[in-house]
Amino acid sequence: MSHQDIPAVVKKDRMKHLIPLILPAALLVACGGENSEPLKANPDSSDGASTDNSSQDTSNLVQSCGNDFNAQRSLNKFESSAVFWQIEGAQLQSKPQLMMFADKFSLNASHELSSDATLCLLAANIFGSSGAQTWMGADNGSVKQGELYYYSPALTFTGSLPEFTSLDDWRAQGAPAQTVIATPDSEMTIWYRNQDENRFTLGTAQSNQNPLTLNCDQDGFALSYSLAQVAQSQRDTLNPSFCETQGTGDNAVTQCLSVALTTTDKLESCKFGATSIALPDSTGAKTAVKIAGELSVLTTGAELNISQIDIR
Repeated sequence: MSHQDIPAVVKKDRMKHLIPLILPAALLVACGGENSEPLKANPDSSDGASTDNSSQDTSNLVQSCGNDFNAQRSLNKFESSAVFWQIEGAQLQSKPQLMMFADKFSLNASHELSSDATLCLLAANIFGSSGAQTWMGADNGSVKQGELYYYSPALTFTGSLPEFTSLDDWRAQGAPAQTVIATPDSEMTIWYRNQDENRFTLGTAQSNQNPLTLNCDQDGFALSYSLAQVAQSQRDTLNPSFCETQGTGDNAVTQCLSVALTTTDKLESCKFGATSIALPDSTGAKTAVKIAGELSVLTTGAELNISQIDIR
């Protein structure tokens, strides 16, 4: 890919559709897999493209896509995955997660840049456009060469289980509906989305998940609790200290305490400094660039704003 910066060209894309907020839906935790097709370019290799994202410093970012680079994308879909306490040692304990991403209804997008460098245009398409792209790579299980696809950037927040020791302990503490927590761990993933609305990535989880260090408004996240009915087949994998059964025989119903990661009405913005992100292109190749920006959570949804980019 060319990294040449030609400032004479100005690209703009404006879409001003109003996007309604889709409220978080609590889902039972499920396991998923990654497409094992190898990458054509891996930013996690030893070529030095990968960087430490622990710093919020943006002073070393060079606006290599023009001083006016800006890209905004509506993350209109919120999904909160609820988890149960599992039997210790039986399997890896899942953690509650909240994902914000762009689906087919995410029409609110805009970008501005003064460069036609390949990576600048790619970043503008990913973070500032909801339009279709043409797949130029090899056929895979999700898209064939020449077919249309879309980019779906997503932010995933991961929380830890609260320090309850049992269902009785939760009740002894007043059976709280939620507990406010500090900003949870977060990461950004750039998904592809095909015409059947299926999201997919190419490569490994490590090459697709980009850690973010976010500075969010305080009290913006919470762990939410509820009693959920579980199937008989699930009971052997769940910690019985967090479950109760009522009734006998065919009428027996087992409920267990579940926990989900949600936002509160106090969350308004999360800022992040220089962060290494792997940008996937229309062939499946990835290139690491550095970006900085902000996530704004409004009553009409969430907006991801990329205000600085360095493609060196």
